[in-house]
Amino acid sequence: MSTKRYLQIFTSALFGICLMMSTAYAQQTVTGQVTDVNNEPLVGATVIVSGTDRGASTDVNGEFSLQASPDETLIVRFVGYQSQEILVGDQTEFNITLRVDDQLLDDVVVIGYGVQQRSDLTGSIASISGDQIQNQPIASLDGALQGRASGVFVSTPSGTPGAGITMNIRGQTSISGSSEPLYVIDGVPIISEDLSGLFSGGQATNSLADLNPNDIESIEILKDASATAIYGSRGANGVVLISTKRGVAGESTIGFSAYTGFQQVTNKLDMHSSQEFLELMNDAARQDNRDLGTNYSDTHVSDIWGFDPNDPDLQNTVWYDEIFRTSPISNYELNASGGTENTRYFTSLSYFDQEGTQFGTGFERISGRINLDTKINDWLDFGTNLTLNRTLQDRVINDNSLYGVVINTLAGDPLMPVYEEDGSYADPFNYFGWWMLDNPLLIANEYQRFTNTTRGIGTIFGVANITDELTFRSSLNIDYTSLEDEAYTPIISRESQNAQRNGFGNFGTTQDFTWLVENYLSYANTFGDRHNVNGLVGTSFQQSNRDFSSINAQGFPSDQFIKLSVASQVTSASTAGTSWGLASYFFRGNYTFDNRYLFTVTGRADGSSRFGENFRYGFFPSGSFAWRMTNESFMQNQTIFSELKPRISYGITGNQEGIGNFASRGLFGVSDYRATPSLVPTQLSNANLTWESTKQLDIGVDIGLFDDRINMSADYFIKNTEDLLLNRLIPGISGFSSVTDNIGRVENRGFEFDVRGVVLADSDFSWTSSFNISFIRNEVKELEVNNQVLSDSHILSEGQPIGTFYLIDHEGVDPETGNMLWIDANDDGVIDSGDRMIVGNAQPDFYGGFGNSFSYRGFDMNVLFQFTYGNDIFNHSRASYENLGWSRIGIPGIFPLPDGNNHRLADDRWMEPGDVTDIPRASLTNQNWREYSTRWLEDGSYLRLKTLTLGYNFSPEFTQRLGMRTLRIYTQGQNLLTFTNYTGLDPEVNQNARNPLLAGSDFGTLPQSRTISFGINLEF
Repeated sequence: MSTKRYLQIFTSALFGICLMMSTAYAQQTVTGQVTDVNNEPLVGATVIVSGTDRGASTDVNGEFSLQASPDETLIVRFVGYQSQEILVGDQTEFNITLRVDDQLLDDVVVIGYGVQQRSDLTGSIASISGDQIQNQPIASLDGALQGRASGVFVSTPSGTPGAGITMNIRGQTSISGSSEPLYVIDGVPIISEDLSGLFSGGQATNSLADLNPNDIESIEILKDASATAIYGSRGANGVVLISTKRGVAGESTIGFSAYTGFQQVTNKLDMHSSQEFLELMNDAARQDNRDLGTNYSDTHVSDIWGFDPNDPDLQNTVWYDEIFRTSPISNYELNASGGTENTRYFTSLSYFDQEGTQFGTGFERISGRINLDTKINDWLDFGTNLTLNRTLQDRVINDNSLYGVVINTLAGDPLMPVYEEDGSYADPFNYFGWWMLDNPLLIANEYQRFTNTTRGIGTIFGVANITDELTFRSSLNIDYTSLEDEAYTPIISRESQNAQRNGFGNFGTTQDFTWLVENYLSYANTFGDRHNVNGLVGTSFQQSNRDFSSINAQGFPSDQFIKLSVASQVTSASTAGTSWGLASYFFRGNYTFDNRYLFTVTGRADGSSRFGENFRYGFFPSGSFAWRMTNESFMQNQTIFSELKPRISYGITGNQEGIGNFASRGLFGVSDYRATPSLVPTQLSNANLTWESTKQLDIGVDIGLFDDRINMSADYFIKNTEDLLLNRLIPGISGFSSVTDNIGRVENRGFEFDVRGVVLADSDFSWTSSFNISFIRNEVKELEVNNQVLSDSHILSEGQPIGTFYLIDHEGVDPETGNMLWIDANDDGVIDSGDRMIVGNAQPDFYGGFGNSFSYRGFDMNVLFQFTYGNDIFNHSRASYENLGWSRIGIPGIFPLPDGNNHRLADDRWMEPGDVTDIPRASLTNQNWREYSTRWLEDGSYLRLKTLTLGYNFSPEFTQRLGMRTLRIYTQGQNLLTFTNYTGLDPEVNQNARNPLLAGSDFGTLPQSRTISFGINLEF
């Protein structure tokens, strides 16, 4: 579907939203009082008659008086509180209660083990409200964070439903370990890694997709050491704190929301037709005649293959149209919340269903939640959070895999049909494209691959208010996952036939049970008028137990029977288990003098079972200072700055993720010696193995202008990660080649900037805007072995960033011969792997996002753009679909057999002497083709319209007639437009989502989806 068509749909949806007409009545005097939930009057609240210039402000008693008609609506607003819209009706006197708006980012933010006023923060924390990500057509919450916060790089490596998302906070800190942040939901550090053992190419499953994004109240992203040190050995990569919705005392509400829509891939490759495919192959033979002196006829290839390029009845299969589809997406949710001053509740039940844009893919989730808060008596509070989720992911193989769907489509032979005349799948070995190893539709439709996950996350907690200043909190938390992988490779597949297995299948399970017990004391007090002190001290004990099982079988009677019980042979079976534990002690202290000088000290001691007995415990401290300059006497008479707060922090955090649970231990395995099981050593011990540690300096400033109409934050940081967990080479005489040790250093330094503000606001129209940008430089400082070549395309080298490309370079195309001008870097007269050099990297120069929100009476519109600039992409796919006739196997003069078809880019190839182009001549030889070369290295910069939402909120007079509180309808588009020079399917995808060292490669990866959805939100 064209961009024009998408815009037409949006325009139609906008004009299709109803406008309600009102009838004039005689005005009358309306009076009332505005209070908070504690019945305290709100002085200075504004009460405006919607659509008019009539209004009033409340007096010292919170009272107001104005003129209004029965059919008019009052809009009540007060800074820091949720606004209300009330139909006047027959009433002339109102008692209005406003609730604190927990979503206001200038108010209270969640920090590790507590909350804090934003004005009192001394660290760097980004906040995102639940409203910003609610009702987005996405499977997981992390995908909704893209472009919304500086210093946070979020990438969607694949368009596979339910696939893993990559998130780095302030750069990539580790080489062999994980650089993903720690996720904490309602105080529970959750398991966020890929637990599936089912191979599906380079893409991981996403544990965060087990959770319902619409349950989220707010997200805080902790970025500097002052904010993350409270999480110690798991804070080096940043921390994402997720708070779910809770009940509020007052009248109960029931809400229902739903959206449904459709998806298509953001891009398809424009490939040659069958006629153009044959003409290019013939041209390759003619060009070889001129350059190499061969004597092929003008129709050399088409004659051998037995086709006439001008035959109007040529088979012409457009393979991308065959594997991609327009697919539905929908979500339905019912929730209820409310309670009394003593007991409050929030509960929800939702169903999410996404059919993938590629055949064979999909994702379903059903999730339920209940959050309960109860005040037992004056000194004891009790609460619980519980969520239970069930997901089903339909999966196919993709990326750089022999039997991936997209990768077998890359150079798909257009002369080959999808089905033969008898209805069977066409076999690529009967046609003329070497690249296809099997029919892509057969792989997508007939392979059976599922991952089923049941997950429960629960917390039970109690809070004892010992005194007005001292509280004690104790909690028991559980994160339980039961996962099943099931796969079947059909008898009719090439993969099964080539292996002579007559169909084969796999069934595997993973069970993870993690428990966490935490206890901490919190203290807060003010001494005199100038000294404010608060702090906490606590303990945390966590253990995770994980069990695995797997069974493989082959020899099935028919593809109609795919359970392992009918297989003739069990080829292997195994069970295994592992566990790890963490014992922690932490504290934080805050001191504020005269509301001007703010000090924070944090520390955490962690003891991990993963590390050596000599360094089992580590201590991770931080300190920070902030100066609220606007509270100084010399700033009192100015009207520009409402906030001016420079701040500085320094601290040390650790990383224990991404390595084995027994990396420090000497391990033994089982071997078979003369049919007798024997124990043999498999790993050397290292009693000195310890954490990767990150030392971070942050210098920042928070600025508020014109009564906080504009808010800005700017930070400069330096992160040095030391003691990287890498393999140290040792003499082979030991019986081992390496041992895990703490060696190597990586540095990330950068600048990040956020600005947000109110551009315009009055009773009818408002416009708010936000912008963020980040400049981060990553550099490998020290390695055990320098210049490590990775997967033939990347290199790990001191002085270079992670994700550096190492390829054969060229100087363009010779305009006289049409041949590539390869650079012979080692001057040996041969172009081969020895000529590779450092040519670029996958790290962007900068990235960010900007958004705008508009509202006019009942209408609202939200727009979010996201961008990345300066990163390179190794378009490995292009090496296949721009083969220009190279006969990879077969004999050019007898039976040429190329990879397959070519992209429309081949139309710009060199044809005649004097042509100036960057695409060489066609050839049946590989003279102009090198797989690992800069011919496929492209600029990956892009600007994407990530989200566009148009909505209408019906007036209170209309909704009250229907017995509702609120009613909103909307239409939303995601990934509507992408502006890029990248020639592949998607500039954001990455075939190696599991391995960030190989970032920036695109090889047979499913692109993201463009989604248009229509939704409704209502509340009773």
